[in-house]
Amino acid sequence: KLDGLTIVLTYENGELVKAVTRGNGQIGEIITNNARMFKNIPVTISYKGRLVLRGEAIITYSDFNRINEEIPETDAKYKNPRNLANASLRLYDSKKASTRHLQFKAFTLVECPKMPKTVEESFHWMEKQGFTVVEYKKVTAFTIKETITDYFEKEVESYTFPTDGLVLCMDDIAYGASLGVTNKFPRNSIAFKWQDDSVETTLTDVIWSPSRTGLINPVALFKPVEIEGTMVTKASLHNLSYLSLLQLGYGDTI
Repeated sequence: KLDGLTIVLTYENGELVKAVTRGNGQIGEIITNNARMFKNIPVTISYKGRLVLRGEAIITYSDFNRINEEIPETDAKYKNPRNLANASLRLYDSKKASTRHLQFKAFTLVECPKMPKTVEESFHWMEKQGFTVVEYKKVTAFTIKETITDYFEKEVESYTFPTDGLVLCMDDIAYGASLGVTNKFPRNSIAFKWQDDSVETTLTDVIWSPSRTGLINPVALFKPVEIEGTMVTKASLHNLSYLSLLQLGYGDTI
């Protein structure tokens, strides 16, 4: 489960004709020109039918650090690679977007007349067309746990790009589709988040901030601390009752 920005690519007659962001799930932004500047998005493919696939736009930690070092103003620096990928996709200057070294990793074959029968087959097919796909392992009910703990949890520590979990999905595409969807998610898959990292710092202040819906909520300010490669200086306290429950005081270790 890559921590970037989801985009959808559409090919007609073997050519990339449209790239859009996920947006609100129904309407996204067209970013075709910038998508052509990705390091690993093929502009042309051998398959000549209509093809739609979904994947993640990501930026490596090294490129994130490089770009932040080029920004002199502290307040103007990007908070994490995901924010940088988001901003880079929306640049009006495609040449500037190319310097961000965005990468694309495909994870879903959305539409294809010759649709493979399984997810694993779809990954193989997309790779043959020149796409980089997300890392995956085929598992059974008996090998899920060991694959997560003995492989992915160890491998992710050395990844050069951010991830925030795993997705477990049914391999049989038709059977998975027959399971239907909830109000928000398809029933053919389950997402797992990595266990949160724990770090200590010191609370310095509590301020009040308006939320998206207009509510005024408390926000904790604390000494800067690095979490998963990102410097963090504040966190939402959700509401007044939560603040009271924690009994926070200035100078507390949190």
